[in-house]
Amino acid sequence: MIPAWPPRWVPSYDGTSILPIGEDGFLTWVERMPNGPGLWLTMRLDGVARRGPLLWSGWPSLLELERVLKGQIGRGIRDIGFVEIDPEAMPKAMPEAMTESKPIVAIARSGPPWST
Repeated sequence: MIPAWPPRWVPSYDGTSILPIGEDGFLTWVERMPNGPGLWLTMRLDGVARRGPLLWSGWPSLLELERVLKGQIGRGIRDIGFVEIDPEAMPKAMPEAMTESKPIVAIARSGPPWST
């Protein structure tokens, strides 16, 4: 299992060599991957945008995770790492295997970043 938070931020092609370290910066955008099991997150640090993949399976659902993270736009990446999701939001009919273990998470190779 690979930790999902914080995402691995990808450098932009804007000539800067500054890479965010761990949980620096602020969340500015959340969007679902069109062909993958996760979300693309965008953050800003010192006025420069960075993008990172957050791949996810298990509980909470990707839809719930997207909803929660969109509600965190503008907050610091470090602070978002401490957000808890209400266990009451867990579906009642979840398979037993999903309720006994943590979600399976992986890091994928990132596509070209943007700097918006």
